Amino acid sequence: MRKKSVFIINLLLFIFILIYFTEISPLVPFDGDDWRYIGGIRPPFPLWGVWNPTRVLPETLMGVGGYIASFVVYPFTHDYINSLTFVEAVIFSVFIMGACIAYYRLLVKRLHFNRFSAIASELLFFISFFLLFKHLNQPSYSGFWTVDLSCVFFYLIPGLLNASVMMYMEGTSDFSKTYKAMSNLDKGIFILTLYFTLFSNTQLTIIIATYSFFKIIQAFLENQRKIDISYFKAVFVYLLILFIWLCSVIFDLNGQRAKDVQGQNNTSLFIAMHDTLEQSKVLFQAFNARILVAFICVSVLAIIAGTKTSKGVARKSFMNLWIISTLCLISSFMYLFIAYTKAGSMYASRPDAMWPIIFFLLFISNLSFAFLITVIDNIQPLLPLVIVLASLIAFNLNYRQVQPTNAPYSAVTAKRVDNYIIKQIKHADEKGESEVIVKVPVDQKNYSPKVTTSNWPHSYDMAVWLQNTLYSHGIIRTRMHIVFKPDKAVNARFYEDKNEQSFAPLE
Repeated sequence: MRKKSVFIINLLLFIFILIYFTEISPLVPFDGDDWRYIGGIRPPFPLWGVWNPTRVLPETLMGVGGYIASFVVYPFTHDYINSLTFVEAVIFSVFIMGACIAYYRLLVKRLHFNRFSAIASELLFFISFFLLFKHLNQPSYSGFWTVDLSCVFFYLIPGLLNASVMMYMEGTSDFSKTYKAMSNLDKGIFILTLYFTLFSNTQLTIIIATYSFFKIIQAFLENQRKIDISYFKAVFVYLLILFIWLCSVIFDLNGQRAKDVQGQNNTSLFIAMHDTLEQSKVLFQAFNARILVAFICVSVLAIIAGTKTSKGVARKSFMNLWIISTLCLISSFMYLFIAYTKAGSMYASRPDAMWPIIFFLLFISNLSFAFLITVIDNIQPLLPLVIVLASLIAFNLNYRQVQPTNAPYSAVTAKRVDNYIIKQIKHADEKGESEVIVKVPVDQKNYSPKVTTSNWPHSYDMAVWLQNTLYSHGIIRTRMHIVFKPDKAVNARFYEDKNEQSFAPLE
């Protein structure tokens, strides 16, 4: 297979991903968090004692996307909400493609796969994020599901970036030597990428942290358990990553968010652990049990084949990476379990918040299947059939993806509600008013202006963040005072009836 063919396939994959997140499952800003972070940019470095001390990447990148949408795309489309949706989807698609290409590069550079096997494995790697959760008789989650648009930037993009950096570093047998051989430009790009990787989200940076830790252990064992100058040179990058990661964790533990959570969590440790375990079960119940068993069987078969046969491309490299990834999977689960015992057990049921587990599980499974391709010659001719069948199952739209928790309506509805709210504000701005009362849906039963976070996702405090965003994006001329007024008439006008008929199966 030629490089041009690989490029065309990756381009088509990127176009499909972009279509998916703009048309099939659009990323529409809807709740207070979306409007808070899409319209502003924080100082691009860690801050001690603030709400999110180290979440530099999400709180800058999402705002940059908002700026591009409002000042570059909106002047041409004249559709503000669709401009935001399109640009944020482009950014998300780029990070997904980055992870896919990093996986392809790992197979070619480190495991010496031919281009056909590598590109086929890359496609299956992407498909598996949907296949693992797919249920044909009900709405399904996916490995790219989040509770709202902001969580794409707070969870999935940091996770994808951490995974990409991990796979990039694993693309050579000795990354310390690779780094030394880089040009100054390449070193600068790597340092820049690593900076935003580590200062993204401490729940997701566990990916690069556990990987670095076990690479240090691996180097120790390969150096005949000796700690000398050559050993420190080999693991310096990994030690630096771990040190910065530990500092970021300390920063987060001393942030206002962590302090608030600790003050609210008054349950006993035993109850908190039990609740977190139960919520973890909810996540695993969202998996397709048959697909999960198949993935586990493939992984076990691959490691058995690796120990029993000398056949296969880069067998030793595969075995080492399989073991390290499995240890990372176990360690990541333990870390997140402890974190969510303190932060709130509900996080353990969310695919986005548990993304490191999903990534390592799918990475191990796909890596195992890719290795079996090199061991069993008869598999390669079947790859086109496997890819097509897996795609037809994974992207069956008889039932759509589970709707975001904070926007449990169709994207069409979300856009209409957004436009209705913004139209009221723009009309008041055009009349030169300094204050406007805006009608919004009634989203909670017990809502009150005295509780600014009530009526979520259209909470009272969302008015402040919406004003920030509309002003910074040039949609309104002044920072006018916006007051939300929940009104059931808005619900009746815009929200769809949830009493739907079930899908009538063809067979």
